Amino acid sequence: MPEDYIGLRVARWRDIAGMTQQQLAAEIGVSREYISMIENGKRAVTKRSMLIALASALKVSMMDLTAQPYLPRSRNELALYAAVPAIRKAMDDDEPAAARPAAQLAAEADLAMRARMACDNPTLGILLPRLIAEIRSTANAAGDDPASLRIAVQALVTGSLALKPQGHVDLAMRLAERAVRAAELSADPACRAAAGYALAQAILATGLRKRSWSLARKAAEEIQPHLGTDECRSWYGMLHLHAALSAASLSQIDVAEEHLTEAEETARHTTGDPWRMEFTPANVAVWRVGVVLENGEPARAPELARMVDQTALRTPQRHARLHMDAGRGFHAAKRNEEAVRAFLRAEKIAPHETRSRAAVREIIAHIARDSSPRGGSDELRQLAVRMGIDPLSPEEHRT
Repeated sequence: MPEDYIGLRVARWRDIAGMTQQQLAAEIGVSREYISMIENGKRAVTKRSMLIALASALKVSMMDLTAQPYLPRSRNELALYAAVPAIRKAMDDDEPAAARPAAQLAAEADLAMRARMACDNPTLGILLPRLIAEIRSTANAAGDDPASLRIAVQALVTGSLALKPQGHVDLAMRLAERAVRAAELSADPACRAAAGYALAQAILATGLRKRSWSLARKAAEEIQPHLGTDECRSWYGMLHLHAALSAASLSQIDVAEEHLTEAEETARHTTGDPWRMEFTPANVAVWRVGVVLENGEPARAPELARMVDQTALRTPQRHARLHMDAGRGFHAAKRNEEAVRAFLRAEKIAPHETRSRAAVREIIAHIARDSSPRGGSDELRQLAVRMGIDPLSPEEHRT
């Protein structure tokens, strides 16, 4: 529907809650005119802190406002979406599946980690339900066997990180919590840090920014005495990156910068990547782009994106995220043609990853509605249609 955007959902939930625009505005500390612009589709909601504030004031989830998870529009998009019921069953089945040899499970867990960073949803859709079903048998039979627990944590963390951005936040949270329980049985500090990172990510997706920041900081402190290996250094750095994003969403700009600086320094001394998280100086630079989108300086994002050494980025997921965040920055700077080009670059690299991002969809819908005639350029209209967005405004539908 042309009217189906975050602001319209805000208006619907506000009406259900019996709130006026003035009451909602007072609740989140903005003007009534600002709320009116959001509800009328004149201002896109792209900043996490604003989305969280609106959801909290209306007493709904952020997914109620973004309408995630979105229905798949291609076979590739269907692959992971269709795997969700099987993953839920694997989590709850009274009779876990018989497990294959640990070496085979370890190889598949590694393949799943690679597939997530490659945005390879068909492979993830095949691997994750089977892995999660089998690791329950392996972990139960092996007790506190470090190798089995490591496989379990890898599979659970990968599932959580893969499903969260698609809008399956409840399932991502369950997977992360189970990863934490498995990691607690392990003496492996990397497993504990990985599980802590996944949980902090899932919690941030629910809007609990302070708790997410606190968890990431605590997990980083716990792994700090163990920085003698690349995997521990990489998780230490990733936790600081997540803490930076969480702090920025809380307007703690100086604190976010401290976390980024610590991650940058750690990345300079990290070469291996056993958990396939791509913790490198180039990836830290990508995260910096995302942080400025949250800390009140979104127009700086394109400038910082240009400074990223893209030749040093290894995976489609990181390349696509860089272009998506640059596009968000261009939109904040009212450079919409450049925003569309950035989103098209991201979509070419990782179609589903790009189309599933609520902020990208919100911006594309906003640009298409405000463009004339009839939804803007051919490229913009086609991108909107691929995302399931009607590029025509309500007025154009009536002509």
